[in-house]
Amino acid sequence: MQTNNRILIVDDNRAIHEDFIKILDVDDENDTFDALAQELFADLKDSDSFISEKPKYQLDHAYQGEEALKMVAAAEKDNMPYALLFMDVRMPPGWDGIETIKRIWDTYPNVEVVICTAYSDYSWEEILKKVGTTDQLMFLRKPFDVISVKQMALALTKKWNLGEQNRSYVNQLESRVAERTKDLTQKIDELEKAMAEIRQLQGILPMCIYCHKIRDDENFWQRVDDYIQNHTIANISHSVCPHCYDHVMAEMLHEIKMEQEGKS
Repeated sequence: MQTNNRILIVDDNRAIHEDFIKILDVDDENDTFDALAQELFADLKDSDSFISEKPKYQLDHAYQGEEALKMVAAAEKDNMPYALLFMDVRMPPGWDGIETIKRIWDTYPNVEVVICTAYSDYSWEEILKKVGTTDQLMFLRKPFDVISVKQMALALTKKWNLGEQNRSYVNQLESRVAERTKDLTQKIDELEKAMAEIRQLQGILPMCIYCHKIRDDENFWQRVDDYIQNHTIANISHSVCPHCYDHVMAEMLHEIKMEQEGKS
């Protein structure tokens, strides 16, 4: 899966946007990215491949909460979602940052968010009550610390990408399970239908009134026992009922007995 480093900066102050552009400009040879990345991800098995190249962030900019929601929605629709939002709190005259986060997470709950503010407009408890308890929310005090911004951008975009890999894997598993469940349900339905036909032969069976043979769908006359064996899972075991024994077997036994007495 292609790495997603799309970040949306949401702030009504254009100077703040310029600060983010300067801070997250990974072409700066004087930055401390390598040391920071090594420190953050030294315990990951794939850390060498991950930090071999500095991330190139794609920064987009919104200046009001309503605009931010529209941009997030458009990005999701284009299958190019934002991995991270840096969200200001005070953005008059529209929604504040907390309201904006709540509205975004109501529909797009996977995006990581950093709240950027110089004021204590909300207590921690008030924020959690508004947006819910989550591990996708962090705080950044103004004025910004350069290393903190870089650290959050690096860690949270990485976190989003790992989460997206997991979500994709789960979706694939669910799709396979649904497909196999559908096939299994279809086979069960076919089996139940076949068993129903076995338990009860459908329709009227034409039977000869003289020899009692049955006519099948191909207009072929069969003995009853042959028809049952060909159209059901039952096996026929021949025997003699008492009535037939009296009328058939008794007479045959009598003839055999007479023949034996005549020979003697």
